[in-house]
Amino acid sequence: MSSKNTSKHALYLLVIMCLFSIKMISNPLIRLDSTRLASAKNRITNGTASEKTLEAYKNLLQHANRALKLDNPTVLNKSILPPSGDKHDYLSISRYWWPDPSTESGLPWIRLDGKTNPDTQTEAVDRKRLAVMGRTVCVLSLAYYFTENETYATKAISMLDTWFINPETLMNPHLKFGQSIPGKPNTRPFGILDGRSIVQFIPDAIHLISTSKQWTDTNQLKMTAWFTAYLEWLTQSPLGIKGSLLNNNHGSWYKFQVAALAMYLGNKNLTKNTIVATENSLEQMINTEGGQVHELERTRSFFYSCFNLEALISIAKIGDYVNLNMWTYETESKKSLTLALHYLTAVIDGAQWNHDTLKTVEVSNLLPIVSAFYDTYKTEEYRSLLKAILTQVEDHTKDTNLQEFWLFHPDFN
Repeated sequence: MSSKNTSKHALYLLVIMCLFSIKMISNPLIRLDSTRLASAKNRITNGTASEKTLEAYKNLLQHANRALKLDNPTVLNKSILPPSGDKHDYLSISRYWWPDPSTESGLPWIRLDGKTNPDTQTEAVDRKRLAVMGRTVCVLSLAYYFTENETYATKAISMLDTWFINPETLMNPHLKFGQSIPGKPNTRPFGILDGRSIVQFIPDAIHLISTSKQWTDTNQLKMTAWFTAYLEWLTQSPLGIKGSLLNNNHGSWYKFQVAALAMYLGNKNLTKNTIVATENSLEQMINTEGGQVHELERTRSFFYSCFNLEALISIAKIGDYVNLNMWTYETESKKSLTLALHYLTAVIDGAQWNHDTLKTVEVSNLLPIVSAFYDTYKTEEYRSLLKAILTQVEDHTKDTNLQEFWLFHPDFN
């Protein structure tokens, strides 16, 4: 049996297992907050939402309406064939790698950290398609939740079917060829980072559209089978095991995916173990001042520090579901999420960022992080930090972080 047929046969078996063993329950939200969603919907409906929330809602619907006209993304649309020869296998090329000018062929490519090679971001590979799919399904599901317009659910379900369910167009549930490098063997775990576009958005989107009459038990079972197979690959494959050992943003986003999928699939032990492993990683990840060791070495040090901390606070949110308070966890040397946050928020008051950065420090990168701390603690300190950030980024009306903040915080003032 070919590897392609073996993969599809295994996925089929998982579907059959789900039919007999999975108890259909309402899966928890991972990134979104049900209370905040309900509050926003109620305020938008009864006209008590703030002007900024109404503007964010209007932008959401505009985005969703544009999405209705998009062709469904699929891994089959790439023009470069993965090493496996199977177009159903996801393929991306690492963005900071370039042809070596000292060799005739340019191989193997060399790394120029922080400098994106535009040839890695084309339609020839899958990375942009995966990101577009994840974000668009999220937008459509939110539009459906707020409006209850089945047109949005129809498109979201169609996109999910194309990417995950239809055997003619689906992505195989692994990232073996993610962030490949021309001229180098495919033994790097860093492509797992690309999977965050799935786990951040798709489980929550399914939760929101599950009330639609168009979302069937078969749809749910097949998506559950895909997530189950992907989680198995994350935790049992050689590349997945390598990813679990990383103590930088790649390792944090790996742990987020494992913890989130384990929670979604009802594996409470794996969820808890992954959160504890994340807490243990803080000792190697953060220095005594709160700087994130590996991220400060990057040429885009502020961005990657925010990027890593966003993954860590996303894991802390999952911990809330299983009664593990990662928010207040401290290592023996007093390293914590709060310490890492304070190291970054000094720039809000104009402090100099004394580390390499190829681009201007973007304070908006702190918005989802500080808002998560505010939502957790409700203190005046975090409220003041939020107001200071909002003051500095309000003119960037199309900033995704800003739009999401106002959509989910209709009563903030």
